[in-house]
Amino acid sequence: MFDDLAAANVAQYRGLFETPVITADVPDVAALTGELRKAISERRSQFRSSERTNLGGWQSDVGMLQWGGDAARQLGMLMVQMCSRFTLDIGQVDPESPRFEWSAEMWANICPTGIGHESHTHPGALWSCVFYVDDGLAEKESPEHAAELVLQDPRNPTPLMYKPDLRWIDGAGATYRSDHRIRPRVGQIIAFPSWLAHWVTPHKGERERISIALNTIALPARSA
Repeated sequence: MFDDLAAANVAQYRGLFETPVITADVPDVAALTGELRKAISERRSQFRSSERTNLGGWQSDVGMLQWGGDAARQLGMLMVQMCSRFTLDIGQVDPESPRFEWSAEMWANICPTGIGHESHTHPGALWSCVFYVDDGLAEKESPEHAAELVLQDPRNPTPLMYKPDLRWIDGAGATYRSDHRIRPRVGQIIAFPSWLAHWVTPHKGERERISIALNTIALPARSA
């Protein structure tokens, strides 16, 4: 007879169908974040919050590429290029004649202490990005006080419907989580599919947390 326990002990775990998340750290961002902060502050002084996904604080309109100056356009181009690098049109025949071109919308978010963002997605876009201008933490303040970006497993709550107290574990024994949390770093860009539900936990830092979001939109290429 075969040893069924031996077979179970050598079984291997494989994770399938990953969700793409792209991260990058922009080097030497002091000048860039300074210009962005100035543009956001001026816009905030002139316009009320748009009140879309923020639970308080201030959120701009989506036209920051127009009013944010050269710094906003530089950041937007970087975000779009980053997303483009990880996007392939499998129906394109001529490498010199792309069928799509990128458009984008950008906006700013300011979260004072106690403010976060509700769970949401970004319909009508392919990739969504966030860039951190300020993590909202005072000098030597605990990183745990910074609001976190939470990415929700798109299969949730399917794994928990049968027995809520049971969890999968991977080959290393790590327990399955239904979300992934990212603490902000100044100068960091995070990009993820626009259909991925996400939210921001309430900010607990002593200063205001400032972030910039961008949606990449694929439009039919204009003929020459």
